[in-house]
Amino acid sequence: MLSRPAFWKSQDGYTLFEVFVVAALVMTISAIAIPVTMAMVRNARGDSALVATASFLETARNRAVSERRNMVVTFPTTNSILIQRAEWPGPALTTVGTMTLEGNQEFIREGLPDSPDLFGGPAENAINWTGAAPVMFSSEGTLIDAAGDVSNGTIFIVRRGDPTTGRAISIWGITGLLRTWKWRGSGWMQ
Repeated sequence: MLSRPAFWKSQDGYTLFEVFVVAALVMTISAIAIPVTMAMVRNARGDSALVATASFLETARNRAVSERRNMVVTFPTTNSILIQRAEWPGPALTTVGTMTLEGNQEFIREGLPDSPDLFGGPAENAINWTGAAPVMFSSEGTLIDAAGDVSNGTIFIVRRGDPTTGRAISIWGITGLLRTWKWRGSGWMQ
């Protein structure tokens, strides 16, 4: 029978030094992982707000086309959108949907530059239209202003005080199609 080397023999426990080494490794990994995880959570919330807003606006456009009615888009608060159907005949409006942003995301601009589509203008307004508000998706799917003229626009979304969560949605009025943007600290990316 072969005998085992002395260092393979069973020991009763761990030394204090081994416990400290493992604790130091766990604390070091945690110190790295927690800030990275928090940044990923904030980024995911920004992406979620962008997708939710774009989907809500696309649904409004699709309803305008399918129901052959104009869908009026308004922003009653800094974190909500209201869609109302313009009834025919008459000036009556029927609310067909509302959406509220989650995760402290708001329709604010907070120093972000204009998106590459340049519909946002130089002002700090979070919601910019090339025509007079309110805007609406027409029954043909175009985005029009209060006078019935085609309107382009940009909507900015950000978590107050955290520009890394900056997002933007450009709406091309003639087609009503949306293009989404993410702020990456030095520029916009699709």
